Order: sequence, then C-alpha cells, then structure tokens
Amino acid sequence: MNRRDFLESSLAGIGGAVVTGNALAQAPNDQGNSSPVLQKRSAVTEPADVVLNIKPVMTSLLHTDTWEGPCRWNRVTVGEERKRVRESFLHWPQDLRTGGLGKVKGVRVLQPAQITFKEDFVIPDSEFSKLSADIATTDAFYVAPYGSSVSAFQIAERFQKPIVMRGLGCRQVDIVAYTRSKGLEAYAATDNEDLAQWVNLLRARKVFQQTRVLFPTDAGLPASCSVGSVWDLDEVKERLGVVIVQIPFKEMTKEMTAAMANQAGIERAERSTDDLLRRSNKTMLDRKYVVQSFLFHQTVNNLMQRHGCNAFTIECFEFCSSRLPEQWKIAPCLIHSLLRNTEHASSCEGDIGSLLAMRLLMSVSGKSCHQGNCDPRPEETFRINHSVPSMKMNGFDQPDVPFQLGRFVESGWGTKVVVDFMDNKEKAVTVARFNPKANKILVLRGELVGATGWNQDLVGCSVEARIRPPEGRCDEFLRKRLDYGNHQQWVYGDWTEQMRRVGEMLHLEVDIIS
Repeated sequence: MNRRDFLESSLAGIGGAVVTGNALAQAPNDQGNSSPVLQKRSAVTEPADVVLNIKPVMTSLLHTDTWEGPCRWNRVTVGEERKRVRESFLHWPQDLRTGGLGKVKGVRVLQPAQITFKEDFVIPDSEFSKLSADIATTDAFYVAPYGSSVSAFQIAERFQKPIVMRGLGCRQVDIVAYTRSKGLEAYAATDNEDLAQWVNLLRARKVFQQTRVLFPTDAGLPASCSVGSVWDLDEVKERLGVVIVQIPFKEMTKEMTAAMANQAGIERAERSTDDLLRRSNKTMLDRKYVVQSFLFHQTVNNLMQRHGCNAFTIECFEFCSSRLPEQWKIAPCLIHSLLRNTEHASSCEGDIGSLLAMRLLMSVSGKSCHQGNCDPRPEETFRINHSVPSMKMNGFDQPDVPFQLGRFVESGWGTKVVVDFMDNKEKAVTVARFNPKANKILVLRGELVGATGWNQDLVGCSVEARIRPPEGRCDEFLRKRLDYGNHQQWVYGDWTEQMRRVGEMLHLEVDIIS
C-alpha cells in the first residue's frame, strides 16, 4: 500500500505502509538520470535510497474487572474499556496522517500494532509477537504510551531498538529518562514538527552508518598534505560503521583507460558535457576537457559500483604526483561536485574527517556542501576555499544554483564548478568538521559575508566563501581548529541544533559555536 492509500484510509490504513521521498531513486549518471552502465547496484546502498522503517505501536491497558482507586478515579466496565481501547487504535491513522511521520523524506511507516496488557503491567509474549514479524526491518518504534509508562520501556528493552514519542508530558519524560538510564535509546518530540526532525535525524544516522568510501591510493594514510584527516580506519568502522575501501592507482588507471577507449562511454560523456555546457552561465575552458572529466566521472562511478561504495575521496597531492591527472587532463573537482549533486559524500585530498562532516550535514539539511581550506581573514571572518561547490546547495529537490565552469591549471584543463555564494537569499550557514580521532565534531553557526571566483578566470582552488562567526567568537573558532584540522564543510542554513542531536546519537562529543 502506498503513502496516499495509507494516510487517506482509516481502518484499512492500519495494515498499510508508507514511503515518503524518492526512496527508489535511480542510480545517477553524469546528468542525474538513470544510466544502463550503473543499473546493477545490488551491493551499493545509495544515500538517496535509504529508508527509515518506523513501527507505530500503541500500548493499552485492559483491566480484568471494574473498581475505583488511586489510579482509576471513574468506574468503567470491562466491555466499555475494551471498546474505547479498540476505537482509539482504529482512529490512530488520523493522527499518523497529520503527524510528523508523514513529513519526512525517506520514511516508511510499517503496519501499526496495538499492545495490550492487564493491571499487572506486564506485556505477554503473545502481544510482543505482534511486533516480531517486522522486527528485522524496523529501525525504530513510534510509541503512543497509553495505559502505563513501563510498557514503552519494555518494548525498547525487548527489541533493543530506539523508541520515539510525541509530547513532553510527564509520562514521556519519565519513560525517556528511565530508558536512557538503562543504556537504551529513547526520544520525545515537542510537537509534530519536532517529531519530523527526530525521525529525519534517525534516518541521517542510518545513512551515515552505511557510508562506504572509495579511496584510490598507493600511499594510504596519513595523506601527504591533509595530515589532519581521520587515520584509524578500523576504529571508524568499528565505532561508526563507516568503511573506507582503498584501491591502488593501477586499478583506477585500468578503468579510466577502458573508459577512454569505449565509444559508447565517450558518447555518453559528450552528451553529458553538452548538457552541462548548456546549463552553465559561463564556460572558461575547452569542451574536450569537460568530456575528459565526465570520462573520469564514469570511471569513479564504475569503481564505486564494483566495490559497493557510496562515497569518494582521493588525495590530490599523491594523485598529482602520479602524473595521471596531466595525462588524462582532469582534476577531481568536477567529480566531487557531480557526486554531491546526487547526495554522495565526496571530499578533497583524502580527508576523511571532512567527508564525515559532509555526510552528516548533507543528510541533516537535504542540501549539498562546499568544502575548502580554512584561513583567517580580516574583520573577524575566515574563508573556506576550494573549487568544489555543487549545483544543489539550495536542496537536492530544488533547482540548480547558477554555476559557471572554470579551469584548474594554466594550460586550460581541469574542469571545476564556480558558484557565487552571495547570490542567494540565505546567508546563514553551518560549518562542521570531525577531529582526527572521529570522536568529536566541531559545529559553527555563521553568516556568509563574501564570495570570490564568479566571472573570474582563476586557476587552482579559487572558489571562496567568506564567513563571519557569532560576534566575538572568531578567534575561539580558529583556535579550536587546532584540535580538528584544516578543511571545513559548510551548508546554507542554521543546522546547529540538528547537528548536536545527530552527533549525540552517534555518541560523539559535539563542540558548538553559535
């Protein structure tokens, strides 16, 4: 049953399922459409395809007799109570229809269940079995905790899954405090909008924990330049679930050589080039170099598919020294931008700490990031400067921001995207980066106050955002980088509270400047 069928029905809706957002998105090619080359994706979890499965559960008390007392101040017969409990559950789809569960991309609402118990407040196994059928796919329970508080805890304890509730009333607060004290996950949302945020953050964590990074390298880590990157890859896998797949340049070279010899692939690259040139506000390099970049994009996509990866990085200095970029007339810049357009994390210079921050920022905000070197600038500001913006910085479901195409090297090749960051209504930004141990994340709320690169035929890393931190806190931010490293990611909008919440979900220390 689809979302509309579920949400528009009442009794029939209780057996339904809901999928919001583009949960079955096609694998992206160079233009963002499906490509025959990339259709076979069984081993790859595409970030846009990740669905959070929510199981709604209503807990209800059914007394075995009629009496009055300190927890029962009116006399209700057993039959009348049973009728009320049944009707409450049958009308629940109306609440789900208008509530926060229906407002988040990538959420699937499983068949709702009602758990009943007697005045001993113990959920029998026969009632727990109502949840067992879906437990393999359930990511979290949305609980309406009627009848008792301990029943919600019992669900979390039994299935070791997060529980989420709506409201900050006495019962919800009590449940969350006790459940958390037992080392289990529990969340209570203020209202429907806050519930949508919590659900989105649970999905963002799921996307993050399914990240597999393709990292072509012969040298490995630490990188020759961005030495402040995350370096203990086994620890990152064990604690955060993030896997970094290192492959040798030899394999990448073989794949690129095949791409440059494949006539069908060349024709696809040419079509993608012409489409990009058509949409570009201005182009400052020869078409043939853009074609070469799209061939490298095909190469990276094919390697990601082969190794089951959904994120990418490459160490620019090692790559440059191999002379392969000069041979192929490419720089990684456009590839990073194109991958980010399709919700894939893709970072410069083998910087895993920057990539992890990007993954969280993109999932939380629904927008693409810009990454760059971070340097102090006058008037209590700093810059973030790399030639890797993307066209989806206003949202993956929004039209492209205006962009130009520039060159990276003096002789004219190395396609890069240029964006005028100031040409945007939104000026609030969120900046983030993981520390080298990947157990802390620095998050800054700032204001975009300047940009360079637009309409300028500049080489190298020359697409710059200039950001002002909260008043009086620029020096504090710049000094905190000593514990975090260089590259910073930023995204339009203030997402500091959401980053704090998702960071805590991942058991990270969250260092916020706002």
